[in-house]
Amino acid sequence: MKQLWGKVSLKGQVMLFTSLIVILSLLILSLFVAYNQSKNTKDNLAEKVQISASHIAYNTLIQDSLLVGETNQELIDYVELVREENDFLYIVVMDNQKIRFTHPDREKIGQTFVGSDAEEVLEGEKYTSEDIGTLGPSMRAFHPVWDQQGNQIGAVSVGIATKSIQEAVLENQIILIMITAISLILGLIGAWYLANRMKKTLNGMEPKEIALAVQERNSMLEAVNDGMLAINNTGEVLLANDTAQQFLRRTGYQGQFEHTPIDLIWPELKLQEAIKTKSTALHELIKRGDVETIVTRVPIYVNNQCVGALATFNERSQLNDLMRQLIGAEVYAHSLRSETHEFMNKLHIIQAMVETESYEELKDYIADISERYHLKTASAASQVGQLVEDVSIAHYLAKRIGWMEQMGVNVHVQSGIPWPSMNTEFIDTWVTVIGNTCDNAWEAMKHKEHKNLTLTLKQVGGVLRYVIEDNGIGFSASEQQVLISSKKGDHGYGIANIKKKIQLLNGTLDILSEKDKGTIITVHIPYTERS
Repeated sequence: MKQLWGKVSLKGQVMLFTSLIVILSLLILSLFVAYNQSKNTKDNLAEKVQISASHIAYNTLIQDSLLVGETNQELIDYVELVREENDFLYIVVMDNQKIRFTHPDREKIGQTFVGSDAEEVLEGEKYTSEDIGTLGPSMRAFHPVWDQQGNQIGAVSVGIATKSIQEAVLENQIILIMITAISLILGLIGAWYLANRMKKTLNGMEPKEIALAVQERNSMLEAVNDGMLAINNTGEVLLANDTAQQFLRRTGYQGQFEHTPIDLIWPELKLQEAIKTKSTALHELIKRGDVETIVTRVPIYVNNQCVGALATFNERSQLNDLMRQLIGAEVYAHSLRSETHEFMNKLHIIQAMVETESYEELKDYIADISERYHLKTASAASQVGQLVEDVSIAHYLAKRIGWMEQMGVNVHVQSGIPWPSMNTEFIDTWVTVIGNTCDNAWEAMKHKEHKNLTLTLKQVGGVLRYVIEDNGIGFSASEQQVLISSKKGDHGYGIANIKKKIQLLNGTLDILSEKDKGTIITVHIPYTERS
């Protein structure tokens, strides 16, 4: 049964449950109303025959006939008229010996009234009862007849056929059945509409699918390393994943999250602005205490209406660490590609010497490779780790120096206090500076027979100092535009753009150049612990 029920869709279950409730409610209500209607119908008919019996009993024509002790045509006609007008089964006027003075069947006039329920009326009682008479089963009302002195001189009995009562009850029941049927149809239509409406509200999903979606949503939220905060259009928090809660508690908030105004938790976030302006803010720098975070805010839309806003955030220090790793990996991968290419070239040369059986040349070539390797390990590139603690910049600088040494440049490195690890903004700027200045130095020296390059990296009074000196062609003041280019790609952005990036970090760039003798470029950028 459970398996069968489990296969029924949500729409089917809602319709079935709603229909059962409607049917049971209408059934109980119908039975209750039917019972009351039947009772009320009988009570009304009983009251009707009782009132009629009372009116007849006080009629002077009835009283006079009973005082005389015999019936007459006028009495019979009057009683018959009343009976037909009210659709009674009979109206019987009798004396104290139960002798009939009137009866629908003329032959029964003068005979004794039939029924055991007529005794009490002769004792002065008025009442109604049900019994079987000569005309069949009926409801009978009895009323005594008194003379002017108050002496009982007879009685009146008015009867209505039981069949007529049943017909009246049935007539009312038919109306009730019709009303119930109409109500049932309307109820079923309502159940169908409710089921469809509910299905539409739930986006056509079944309860199991909804439960699974909620579980998947919670799992995804907790698996995300970013902090996530969602609010409704009144600014109350609807969602705060574990990462967000841990960060907010670590930075001072210890209260509840759900249904708490976001301004009480993190006022600097200004998440409600996303709802008011209906605009997206990407990668904003927002502080919480002494902690810097990178925040993205977006409005949430449902059916083209803005119903809330979502913020995702990360600590800037975490992003800086990640950026260092990415830059380091990129530099390392580039280095590996170059070394792989160089290694394959050497293998091809060795293969060619083996195939031509040039063993003496092969021996000399391998000796030359070995000598170059030892020279490389003692080269300026190998000293970079002593100049820069930041892995990303160290790898990049070593790669650039190594390449220039391979191209025949004599690189000399000078150092003082080594550069520390830095955040992403500083790394990006220094990589651009180093790459562009090295490219420009090579362009200036590549046609010289003796190529000399001196690099200086040190800390001086909280300032990072970088000096690159080449013995290239140099340039005059009028030729300065030669170095200011818009060239993009692996060779940097040009001196003008580098200078802009340096100035954003409150740094300076100075150029000293002499025609045919060389160029010195000096960069100073202030450094703090948060950098």
